[in-house]
Amino acid sequence: MTEINFSEKKVIDLSRIAASREALQILPAAMARRLGVLPVMIADEKLYVAMEDDEDYLILSQLENLVGLPVIVFRAKESGSVAEFIRKYYPEQVSEQEGTPLGLLEEIVFRAMLSRSSDIHFDPERENGYIRLRIDGMMQVDQKLPLANMRELISAVKVTSGLNIAERRVPQDGQLTLWIGDNEVSLRIATVPTLYGEKMTLRILTTERTLAELAEVDMLGMNEEHLKMFLDTLSSAHGVILLSGPTGSGKTTTLYAALRHLKHSGTLHILSIEDPVEIPLDGINQIRIDSERVDFNRALRSTLRHDPDVIMIGEIRDAETADIAIKSSLTGHLVLSTLHANDSVGVIARLLNLGVSPELVNSALRLVIAQRLVRCPCPHCVQMETPSTVDCEFFGWNNEEMLVPKAVGCPLCNQTGYVGRLGLYEMVAVDRTVRDMIRNKDNEDALAHYLFHEKNLLTLKEDGNQKIQKRLTTPAEVRRVVYMNER
Repeated sequence: MTEINFSEKKVIDLSRIAASREALQILPAAMARRLGVLPVMIADEKLYVAMEDDEDYLILSQLENLVGLPVIVFRAKESGSVAEFIRKYYPEQVSEQEGTPLGLLEEIVFRAMLSRSSDIHFDPERENGYIRLRIDGMMQVDQKLPLANMRELISAVKVTSGLNIAERRVPQDGQLTLWIGDNEVSLRIATVPTLYGEKMTLRILTTERTLAELAEVDMLGMNEEHLKMFLDTLSSAHGVILLSGPTGSGKTTTLYAALRHLKHSGTLHILSIEDPVEIPLDGINQIRIDSERVDFNRALRSTLRHDPDVIMIGEIRDAETADIAIKSSLTGHLVLSTLHANDSVGVIARLLNLGVSPELVNSALRLVIAQRLVRCPCPHCVQMETPSTVDCEFFGWNNEEMLVPKAVGCPLCNQTGYVGRLGLYEMVAVDRTVRDMIRNKDNEDALAHYLFHEKNLLTLKEDGNQKIQKRLTTPAEVRRVVYMNER
């Protein structure tokens, strides 16, 4: 492990790290509140804490006597944030479920929320069960449990979410709402039988934090060119905007940001059709799909009778949904949706392969976006280095004088080297030439040559290159999410 001198990096952004369980347990809640100190981590036999006043040596002396360790002090980046995070990490209300499996669940969900986790996995293995969190798109082990405790925890969740506790041989799905302190948390539950017992995955759908931090359009990481293209298209009265990218590439975040932007005027009737509704948005009528009674196609036909200005469809999954979505835009609606494809040009090919006629695609399609998510280097341990030969070959760099960010790893980022994510984008506005090429059934290579060589639009790799130059991500991250053969 690379050694980091934390004492030289005195400022900490508490919203971008998660305090360790070991550090929180070393200082009682009452003492943390009285001293105004938040334990952050224990490393190299030292306790690292955050305080508003990092030069209050009286408190520092009391703290060292209390915990019996040398104390290194960070000053919080945002004024007042230490008290706010002390309240979050040391809630004054003790859960009624403390000491029970549901109490353990609340503790796990609470830590997942503070770690910016999107999913919680309960994984049974041969001898133990493991709690794993997906943080910034990557899996991390949170804790190990005896298998018996893991089974009790899974059974408690199944009872609370209304699943069949006696059925362990078939997959089940459900939903659960928890109150953790004053925060309401919505979870989507899924179980599946494995070799060593039931596995359960909890997707964190809604928290107070996700609602407060839900991105506006200008917070997604788009450059000026992409942002202008996106906002110009959102101002259209009708047409189709399609997003593509693999699972976990931020498509839903982009769609919600677009809906929030559109509802600001207060003059548009906006409907969304989702499976499930991940985040409730005030001012938008959100329809949850129930596969047994209401599917996407039936819901979409029904929404057209409610006079919407904007329709958001969670995903175009088949030819019928694609056809209705395209035709809806031709009757005066702005339609936003997602479609699985590798890149922006592939979206157009995918629409045609679903059986939508080239004439309808030409008339309706306004903007195609391909996107990925890359992790941002941890500000507390990032280093600059000359790029490797592999990086220079991939991005076409000359490494004689340039420096690029390198993820190192420290206890503040759980040794990953990264904290937070931002988007890479590839955008294609459908102009007259693109329409002619679709009508003439030109292949993907010809379309890509026109867009990315003649028009010089940015590819995902080129957008990643720009963000590396601005030190927003690392070459390793861009190479991880962008395919080698992508233009």
